[in-house]
Amino acid sequence: MSFIIQKSLGNSFFRFAVSRRRDLKSIDDNAELSTGPDGEFIRHRAEIFYSADIRSIRTPEVPPPRSIASQPFWGNVFDGTKRGRTAMILIAAGALLVLWGLAVLSKGGPGWFLIIVGLALIGFPIFTAAQKRREARQHDDRIRKEREERDARNRELLSAYTTALEQLRENPNDESLARVQRENEKLDLPYSIWADTAIGTVLHVGFSTLARVGADRAAEIAALMDRSSDAAGLIAEDALAVKQAVYSTILWHFLADDRLGETQLQTVRAIQEGFKIKPDDVPHDTAAESQFIRLRGIDHRNAPRCETPIPLGLHEYCMYTAQIRSATGGEATNTIYVTNKRVLVEGPKKVEVRVPSIDDIVVDADASRITVRASGVKAPVDFYAGEPIYLGAMIDLATRLDDRPKGFA
Repeated sequence: MSFIIQKSLGNSFFRFAVSRRRDLKSIDDNAELSTGPDGEFIRHRAEIFYSADIRSIRTPEVPPPRSIASQPFWGNVFDGTKRGRTAMILIAAGALLVLWGLAVLSKGGPGWFLIIVGLALIGFPIFTAAQKRREARQHDDRIRKEREERDARNRELLSAYTTALEQLRENPNDESLARVQRENEKLDLPYSIWADTAIGTVLHVGFSTLARVGADRAAEIAALMDRSSDAAGLIAEDALAVKQAVYSTILWHFLADDRLGETQLQTVRAIQEGFKIKPDDVPHDTAAESQFIRLRGIDHRNAPRCETPIPLGLHEYCMYTAQIRSATGGEATNTIYVTNKRVLVEGPKKVEVRVPSIDDIVVDADASRITVRASGVKAPVDFYAGEPIYLGAMIDLATRLDDRPKGFA
């Protein structure tokens, strides 16, 4: 079996299967990216399994307005305010007077006065609420035209801004940048409405330009992305995140394709330096790269071994041990031991999973989280780890070991 890693990249949710990592000498010198001009994964090795949910650049929309008059009628009567509580008291008192008047009439007495007063008490808050509702409708009618005119203008401006972004994606030059900036300056809408479209555009500019000019001109690409972010109106945090997303996608596609050799690593470093991205700026990517390099060449013939305080069975040895934290709640730190026979979690609640029963292993690289599902175990073993990829690989390796004595072969 192989284990699955899932990772959210700039424009996709990416999943791929990890099997034995090749030796460095077996990776060719092909510097071609495993990433296409739209940020898509380009597979160079046929045996690689992957799937990706590509997120398209959405078109922003002006949100629909709300109307006061759309509130239910009784919501205007009993609106939770002091006036609403007074209305409730008046209606209740009026109902009691009506009932009292009907009782007096049934005995032949003069109950009409009580009924009239009661109906007046009931009708007053209802009349007031109706008046308020009528005023709300009139108010809505007065501002509706202004609002419709404003929304029509906003839609027109947003459409022009979107069209300018499309032009920038197709042809990222000075003219396109100037047009995007002009249209962005006209916008009078919240950032959240159009930011995703702008982010997707700058991301596309980065991927397409990188595919066209190559990683050697990474500094120029970064400068173009910065200019695009400024023109599109992105805040500094999002502008930086877009460049990091391009770098992350390039790196992870190489890792998924198991093509991160010396030549490809030079390409990754050229992009990293050109984009001025430090290892500490992308800790998950840096850690993932290190773990994949550490796994290179490890298989059933040279499985790692380590010391462990737990008792081991016949022909059992420890491959890896680490501190983990349960993903099901609590901040307590537990210890996990991976042997060639079982996965053991020592903590407030001891969990032991026999290797042959393991069905699948999923690593969430964004959250440093591992989920192990096994037959005979009610709930998945779900936890956070400092080296989730390496730990997942060790568990996966344990499932592929065959340590039976040669006489049993």
